[in-house]
Amino acid sequence: MVHANIHFKLNIINHKKLFTMNYKKLLDDHISTSTDKTPVVIALLAGLAVGAAIGVLFAPASGSETRNLISDKSKDLADSAKDKLQTYKEKIQTEADHLAEVAKDKYQSYSEKIQGGVDDLADLKDKTVETVKSKFNAAKEGAVDTVDDVEKA
Repeated sequence: MVHANIHFKLNIINHKKLFTMNYKKLLDDHISTSTDKTPVVIALLAGLAVGAAIGVLFAPASGSETRNLISDKSKDLADSAKDKLQTYKEKIQTEADHLAEVAKDKYQSYSEKIQGGVDDLADLKDKTVETVKSKFNAAKEGAVDTVDDVEKA
């Protein structure tokens, strides 16, 4: 029985270590890969709200004082959340404006490159037409000369 009890305790310790190690690994993985701090801020605000509510409920004060304090803390928390929301809205708007500007610049750059390619193709077409006309005229003159030579002969 003592052996089984020790074995049971060792299993509990091993599972606790495994759970603790997995929890720490998951937390480290999340923190190292996550750049968005929104969940951390939300958790912090929620913890502050719960802590303040518990502190107020266990504080020695009258019911009306406690209700007023809870009301004030709730308003403070709401104001804080609104401020955070406004901050994130501004950040998103700034990023959207930046992305729009980058897209506009890329469009302009590609548009200029395409126009340059179109202009190059038009120049190539003109040169080709001139070359064909020149060779045609040279062949025509050669044929006329050949006809003249044949008639003289």
